[in-house]
Amino acid sequence: MRRIALFGVFACLFASLALATGVAADPGEGHGDDIPTPPPSQPNFGPGIEGMKLLDVADKDGAINSDIAFYGKRAYVGYYDGFRIFNIKKPKNLKLLSDTSCRANQGDLSVFKARDGRLMMLQSIDRPVTAPDCSAVDTPIVQEDELGHQVDRARFGFEGLRLFDVTNPRNPKFLKMYRTECGSHTHTVVPDRGEVHIYVPSYPLGTHITPQVDRPQSDALGLTCDAPHSKISIVSIPLSDPEAGTVRTESLSSDTEFYDPDGPFDETTGEGHASAFQACHDHQVFEPRNIVVAACAGDAQYWDISDRGDPSAEDGEPHTHIQREVRVDDPATPEDERLVSFDFMHNATVTWDGAVAAITDESGGGVEARCDGDQTLRGFTYFYPLVEPGTPVDGFSDLLGRYIIPRPQSTDICVSHNGNVLPTRSGYLQVQAFYQGGNSFLDFTDPANPEELAWSDLETSIGGSDSWSSYWYNDVLYVNGGLNRRGETGNRGFEAFALFNEDGERIRTRDWKHLNPQTQERFQLPGKAKKSNKSKSK
Repeated sequence: MRRIALFGVFACLFASLALATGVAADPGEGHGDDIPTPPPSQPNFGPGIEGMKLLDVADKDGAINSDIAFYGKRAYVGYYDGFRIFNIKKPKNLKLLSDTSCRANQGDLSVFKARDGRLMMLQSIDRPVTAPDCSAVDTPIVQEDELGHQVDRARFGFEGLRLFDVTNPRNPKFLKMYRTECGSHTHTVVPDRGEVHIYVPSYPLGTHITPQVDRPQSDALGLTCDAPHSKISIVSIPLSDPEAGTVRTESLSSDTEFYDPDGPFDETTGEGHASAFQACHDHQVFEPRNIVVAACAGDAQYWDISDRGDPSAEDGEPHTHIQREVRVDDPATPEDERLVSFDFMHNATVTWDGAVAAITDESGGGVEARCDGDQTLRGFTYFYPLVEPGTPVDGFSDLLGRYIIPRPQSTDICVSHNGNVLPTRSGYLQVQAFYQGGNSFLDFTDPANPEELAWSDLETSIGGSDSWSSYWYNDVLYVNGGLNRRGETGNRGFEAFALFNEDGERIRTRDWKHLNPQTQERFQLPGKAKKSNKSKSK
């Protein structure tokens, strides 16, 4: 059982987000284990840009900017208090079409088209709010006893997925909320015949746990958020009637690794009063092989989704666990052997040939300094073979390689985060966000020797890099960032970049009609390369 020391992390994040802007602080990720990680030792590489060109930026200060989805010539850009919709037909001139205030915490977005031609958008809500629609505000905080400790809890309310009609991008219309247990930290669209299934990961953490005073109401509705959780939610939405969807839960296997937020309970000191839980953070669908890579905190898992609405996550069903943990430090050695362990498995991508999964460890929960160049100890993106679910994968012996940006960031908050794989017919190319380490364009064709080809880590009058999401879409790298922790006007917001190879030629790949980055669809498989698409891996 893993021990997670959250309280110092929460304190750090609250201090960094509670700025004079008046924007309410949020706990955000707030995870990281209790293995002491020495601070980075190398000097900061410094800001700059190489192999990329900034095309345009649409600033968004006073917000915590989160994930992105794309449909046609539009981008749907999330933040904790709403979402923006942009016309991206001309990446050099990003045009804001609407900015909708709609409290979400964390506000991840996805898009899909209904059978009648309407464009639907889903928004994740991961904290109880007072109403299902955009009139909502956070529910009040109450205190209750937890094994002799007073802890904060958010009163029971509405959380899960909001459904919008965004056919008119200048006037989004709220349609419905699908309520899910413990809300929706992220979500993933799984296409099926005549419907879409939405896999919803969530977990009982800190204030999000349902207080005892509200248990009669939440229990009656089957929406109580408490440990051990041990499930995901699945929302199945018919394309013929998107408001007529259904919600059910899918159990996680009993051998899913537990996370204990503050370690075992000690009756003498009172420490360790929070309960351990089993939960996932993200799901990456690779439709061509009917496999989901599930990032489930202490381990990564492969599930079969031949039946799209019923992933093979439960006991007795074929699934694979990838675990990497050393529990004991050898005092006779100078190094701490435990540092090779996974910290928090956050998300994943898959190479377009279906051979390799790149699985991200967001060590320290996105509030710690982890990027120390060749001296980095934790927070890598790990490369593993993508096997048929049920086939064993050893977290140590089957490791193909790992990646962290080679540019040391000193005390800057930096760790692996969201990205995607470019659709190329040869080689493995990925773009990826690293918070205050900026954005990286990497080649991991040889997973044992990944290489950074281009990067951006800008600090200008607009703001400083703090990238949450970096995604390739139709020949442009789009970035959303700024977590309200570089000062009142320090966010950069939504950005567009062109990428270039070592010969100075623009990187180009095939176009997609849409992109929900956590869903790699069959139609997106690489096609014939466009002119001027040479890269180091080719």
